Amino acid sequence: MPIYGLPLEDKQLFDLINVVLPGWLSLVLLPRWRYSQNVAAASALVMAVLYTALLLSSMFAPQEGAAKIELSDMFTYEGVVRLLSTPAAVLPAWVHYAAFDLWVARWAAADSVERGVPQLLLMPCLLAVMFFGPAGLVLYLLLRTPFSKAAASGSGSGSGGRKKRA
Repeated sequence: MPIYGLPLEDKQLFDLINVVLPGWLSLVLLPRWRYSQNVAAASALVMAVLYTALLLSSMFAPQEGAAKIELSDMFTYEGVVRLLSTPAAVLPAWVHYAAFDLWVARWAAADSVERGVPQLLLMPCLLAVMFFGPAGLVLYLLLRTPFSKAAASGSGSGSGGRKKRA
């Protein structure tokens, strides 16, 4: 039982990762749709809650035969190798990737709308974030460079060329 008190096995919980698919589809295919950000956020937050439950269970109620996670293990190479080489760490690690990669893609999609990045240029970046995480983020950060928020709003002041009154 990977989550204390919940009668589900790792394989059953692994299948829950598909909850991120609506978020990914909405960002890749419809980044300017008014609900895309909410769909992606909801999907990522479900994964964040699942990750938190898995983490707390592995720290305070580890599975029989599984090593208890010690915070100090996360600060040494040997400790991280030990943690990630156990079957009990696979599901939490994958859920962590699923949640964070989707959150990064959500930010990139919102930023692309603000900057006026064409959707056809954004799509490969989002797919790179989905499959390669940080490398996809680097790709998007490089791609967005020539697009400025001021250019997307149509004026340097962001207020349609009019001065704001106090």
